[in-house]
Amino acid sequence: MTLAENANRPNYQQVVDQLYQTSDFDFVGIALQSAQPPHQITWQYVAGNQSEQFRNIVLRSGIGIAGLVVRTGKPFWKNALRATSYSDALYTPIAASESLTAAAAIPILATPLRLVVGVLLVGFPVIWPLFNSAKGGRLFARIKSLDSTILCRGNGCGADF
Repeated sequence: MTLAENANRPNYQQVVDQLYQTSDFDFVGIALQSAQPPHQITWQYVAGNQSEQFRNIVLRSGIGIAGLVVRTGKPFWKNALRATSYSDALYTPIAASESLTAAAAIPILATPLRLVVGVLLVGFPVIWPLFNSAKGGRLFARIKSLDSTILCRGNGCGADF
């Protein structure tokens, strides 16, 4: 990566820190998908983490919360994440390593092509009443209120729902 490319890259840690400090989320993280095959997804920016285990989580599209959001390009929220096991279709290693019971995630979109390049995830170790389909819009509105130029790579993008 050249210095010019690095200068144009969003400051994802700033987004994570801002969201963590200005909200009651116990965990905030951003996972990014590699541009190189096999396009692995890794958690690279976090706040409120209990350990460094998140650094060892490597996913592919469709696996875990981040993989599901990358594959579908749609927001995700769920309570009772601990009820899933390794054999479930929605096994969530980030929830297991960070002891999350409730989580919500939105895709990070890039360029006018609107490709999903990453995932912004927030979570709690307890069931949170806002994580349901009736009230989920408020949560996503709060996350979306962040500077959308930080949540994208390129012009004309942002976290859309």
